[in-house]
Amino acid sequence: MSTSYMAEASTHADAPPRDLRGFWRVLLAVVAPIPGLALALSNGFNPSELGGSTRQTFEDFAAHPEQGSLSLWFGAVFAILAVPSGVAMMMATRRVAPRLSTFVVGFVTFGFCAGVTAPNVVNLIALVTAEHDLDPSVGITIADELFNSAFTNVAILPFFLTITIGRVLLGIVLWRVRIAPRWMAAAMILASPVEFILVGPFGNVGPTLAYGLTAIGFASASVALLRMSNDEFDVRPVARESVTV
Repeated sequence: MSTSYMAEASTHADAPPRDLRGFWRVLLAVVAPIPGLALALSNGFNPSELGGSTRQTFEDFAAHPEQGSLSLWFGAVFAILAVPSGVAMMMATRRVAPRLSTFVVGFVTFGFCAGVTAPNVVNLIALVTAEHDLDPSVGITIADELFNSAFTNVAILPFFLTITIGRVLLGIVLWRVRIAPRWMAAAMILASPVEFILVGPFGNVGPTLAYGLTAIGFASASVALLRMSNDEFDVRPVARESVTV
């Protein structure tokens, strides 16, 4: 093999890769609050009262299919970005509180992922039934059986624990580590009480406001990520070892 080719290969091998730490840092900062905001909008556009009967859900989706479709699309945004948002929070808090970040942020992220199972399934069946003029009684039976199945009950448990105590714990972590103004941590702490206090005659106001507060809490990660340098965010990329031919 020619000396010039070996020299060129060595040059390419030793050259450090492009530094994309700034790109990933800003991208995670942008993504962090989006799932909470998306779920707030999903709850706000939901034509049926959360926690209501399956039959009422089907009737409401049949009466307002466009609104129901928007609700489901925003729910899909939440599902897609829940993990990246959790990663953003982990990257923002791990250096200050590594153990708390591992357990609390990890559990909240897992819980949010589990939350995409039951409610959206019922709403999706209700929307498909309305859009395709299917027999509502069949759809209601299927939705009830899915919602009451052992699989759904097990899958939804981490989400229930997250929205009841997980967000409070995460808010306490944010308050302690002070990676952003403490009023943002307070918003996260208040999210759970607001969701469960503003129920009944208030319709979906409580869940909508609660996930708006959750988005503010996750925006703490955005503030921290935008404030930190690339070196604080991650180690600098290094060159590959020289190619031996």
